[in-house]
Amino acid sequence: MSQFLGSTLTEELLKRLSGDDIASQTGKAILVVSVDDHGWAHPAMLSYHEVVAKDRSRIDLTIGKTSTTAKNLKRTGKITLLITDAGLNYYLKGTANELRDALEGIPFMSLFRVEVEQLLEDQEPDALITSGVTFSRPEKQEVGVIVQRIFQSVKKEPL
Repeated sequence: MSQFLGSTLTEELLKRLSGDDIASQTGKAILVVSVDDHGWAHPAMLSYHEVVAKDRSRIDLTIGKTSTTAKNLKRTGKITLLITDAGLNYYLKGTANELRDALEGIPFMSLFRVEVEQLLEDQEPDALITSGVTFSRPEKQEVGVIVQRIFQSVKKEPL
């Protein structure tokens, strides 16, 4: 059963989402859920390169500007992030507002700022979480360049 922790990130989550040690999060996904125009939960995945905590109550994230998730966030502003990895499992609920319709030099990505409203932890003592969702990218230089440009754009966005 999940436990309400408050309306700010824990130190552990702030460190994990700060982007300061992005290499340790490479290949790990953050699940995000928005609400579609029929009231259904709409899942999507982001990499840690697309999600950066600015402080304990604000997180910036980039989303494909024509995606259903971006359209849902513009319409409702509601988002839930599932941050799951070995030994940890958090649900972060917040309100998202679009800061930029396009990132500089990356016109297909929008920038949103999420204000944290609820942070819940879900850890069952008899059901240890052993991993989160992981992925691998093709070893293409152009993909790596775009990923790094996206990360740098989100990281440098002022509070």
